[in-house]
Amino acid sequence: PRAVMLASRHAVAAAVAPASLAARAGRVSARGVAMASSTSTPRTIKLSSGTEIPVVGLGTWQAARGVVGAAVADALRLGYTHIDCAAAYANETEVGVALAEAFQTGTITRKGVFVTSKLWNDRRRPEDVRAACLQSLSDLKLDKLDLYLIHWPVVWKRGTLMQGDDRASLRECWRAMEELVTDGLVSAIGVSNFSQAELKQLLETAIIPPAVNQIEVHPRLPQTTLVNFCQANGIVVTAYSPLARGTGVLDHPGVTVLAASKGKTPAQIALRWNVERGVVVIPKSVTPTRIQSNLDLFGFELDESDIEKIRSLNDGHSTSTSPWSLSGRTGNRNKWLAPLISAALWPVFQVVKIDVQKMGRRGFLKWAWMK
Repeated sequence: PRAVMLASRHAVAAAVAPASLAARAGRVSARGVAMASSTSTPRTIKLSSGTEIPVVGLGTWQAARGVVGAAVADALRLGYTHIDCAAAYANETEVGVALAEAFQTGTITRKGVFVTSKLWNDRRRPEDVRAACLQSLSDLKLDKLDLYLIHWPVVWKRGTLMQGDDRASLRECWRAMEELVTDGLVSAIGVSNFSQAELKQLLETAIIPPAVNQIEVHPRLPQTTLVNFCQANGIVVTAYSPLARGTGVLDHPGVTVLAASKGKTPAQIALRWNVERGVVVIPKSVTPTRIQSNLDLFGFELDESDIEKIRSLNDGHSTSTSPWSLSGRTGNRNKWLAPLISAALWPVFQVVKIDVQKMGRRGFLKWAWMK
């Protein structure tokens, strides 16, 4: 039914809210990066897997089809070597075309760009984990991912939203992720949106520890305790929505005055703040001038008084619209809201199933009784 299909697309699109650097100088590990001075800020960080992740990448969440390919092409042309993707962003096919064209024209080599993708929430059983990875590889036109993340610490039944799967678990899912490394399909594995408690539980049984935790981090939501925990345990933090989607950061006097004094943009100040904390940033933009500006973070530094001004923005605000997110003040609301939404969606998924990896393509929606 068309109405259900459109509603499902909008639900997923709202929910996933939710990742020249060619020089490889100044490499440090996740444990050491937090201690690096601003004058020696690295442009890459060495993951526990041994892979180097560029400190600045281009985010592709909410980059619409028909636009995202040009944004990726512009970013690679302007010196980006890190592209952050996800199956649920519904644009990996177009990103894949842009990557292939960049390789073919010599804009960049495959070895010169770091590509991340993410495993969606209803792929937790081993066979689904592998199939999802292979689908993303096919869409991105790659033979291997540099980094593959569990998108959210939830376990859903295949083809549903927010319907628990008692025949799957994060532990079982992680075992399947480890096999992807063993089989040479990915170089490093990690997680996204995991709390400290969830990371501790994963670390207890993991053979390959998570190399990255991608979380929402910006001046209004610094997540200092979680960032410190990750870095102390060799887990690199990547900040999505590092500009808080502009809300209360780019127009904050503490940021705008500081930007003017240094001859920089408010976005550069906010991004530099995270980079100096040893946090990877993946700002999203489809405008070439902003894409270029967001990469230009290494010709200046912030002193302690600057940091103090930015620290005043911390109010626990999360930009996430995902009803299962537990970040910031939104998380308190979702603790009671999520069960209600889950119950309301239950009858829907007795009738239809959705395939997030095919959003916008044939096969996205089908009757629940169809194979």
